[in-house]
Amino acid sequence: MFSNVLYGLNFIAYLGLAVLLVFICFRTRSKGLILISAILLTGGIFNSIFEQGIDFYMERWIAREAAGDGVWNMNAAEFLMGVALVKSLLYGCFCLIGGFLVYREWQLGKFRNPEPEHLDASKA
Repeated sequence: MFSNVLYGLNFIAYLGLAVLLVFICFRTRSKGLILISAILLTGGIFNSIFEQGIDFYMERWIAREAAGDGVWNMNAAEFLMGVALVKSLLYGCFCLIGGFLVYREWQLGKFRNPEPEHLDASKA
């Protein structure tokens, strides 16, 4: 019961984050924010793709281990750890690239608030 409540709250928070990120992306039209948002929002899709690929090769890997062939002198656990590290490294690198793009856009003044219209008319 309690876990269902937590899952529901987690799902609501995730949807709130998704809506907020999409709104900010449309509002600012920032390439870095779009990249970061795409990575965060499609993370589940990439995780399922990795899992299906790993499941496909794990049966062969375990069969080779049982036969004593050994694949690159690694066991299945070492292979899974390597895949997990590469996956997190890819996500981290893409988020760093997005952060760098946001920083560059911020330096160029893309995120400054425009002057209100009534102040522009009084200056003229």
